[in-house]
Amino acid sequence: MEALLAPLQYAILPVFGFAILGFVLGRVGEFSRQAAEGANQFMVGIAVPALQFRLISGVNFDAVEWDMIAAYLAVEFSIYGFGFLVMRYGFRVGPRESVLLAMTAAFPNHVYVVLPIAERLYGPESIDPVASVIVFDIVLMFGGTIMIMEAIKGEQGPLAVLKDIATNRLIVVIALGFAWNFSGLALHDGFSFFLDMATASATPVALFSLGVILSGQSLQSIGGPVWAVVGFKNFLMPLLAVIMLGTFLAPSPAWEAPSLLMYGAPSGVLAFVLGLKYGVKVESIAKAVIISTALSILTATTLA
Repeated sequence: MEALLAPLQYAILPVFGFAILGFVLGRVGEFSRQAAEGANQFMVGIAVPALQFRLISGVNFDAVEWDMIAAYLAVEFSIYGFGFLVMRYGFRVGPRESVLLAMTAAFPNHVYVVLPIAERLYGPESIDPVASVIVFDIVLMFGGTIMIMEAIKGEQGPLAVLKDIATNRLIVVIALGFAWNFSGLALHDGFSFFLDMATASATPVALFSLGVILSGQSLQSIGGPVWAVVGFKNFLMPLLAVIMLGTFLAPSPAWEAPSLLMYGAPSGVLAFVLGLKYGVKVESIAKAVIISTALSILTATTLA
């Protein structure tokens, strides 16, 4: 029992505490949704790009265990694709909301939850495994979802869509991060300090503002799409992780525990962020994140 409760007390609850605090203070009216959405603009405009650049420019690709990355992405994109089909044709949800609900079902909150918990539990050596997964997730799923959202807006031609994608700040930062990583250049100390401050704000601000925004959501009439998302994220992904790690995957000790934690993470907040950015209805996404986050305290503790 002590072995189970230690990670809960030592790392998991302190991280989730920011979301809980935001939820409580939002409920009592001390922080408004408008204030939280203002914080969300800071996240999208400054903190998330800084975190993207820091992770992508600094990850050690020579240490990547590619079989673990491939297995993770295979699971994630299978759930993403199947989730979209379930939302769009099973529940008759609109195309853009279906995309974001599918992302909610597959994309974990690894940036704001897994990374600080893994570093706290397993030490600095856990950063490379988590950062490697985050890099590929940011590039492929997050970047790909932005491209899909731009493409299905239906308000402009293909060339205009490509221009929007090419000039999207989050996509540009991804490209710059890879360019800097492959250049082998060191970051200037002053710029590195700026990135450290910006990224240090990412986790508490994101989780707190998420808690405030979610505090205004009613959990009445949850609906089938929400439960489907929670089922995919909180039960199917951890189950697949246990099966794969018990059969054909043989990760090193440095990768095994952080990888399990990744599969057990709650639904990521970036689908919610994109919903606000693109004017998509976010009620179902918000409810799924609330329930997934609450349940993941149990799953993350079990897998940690």
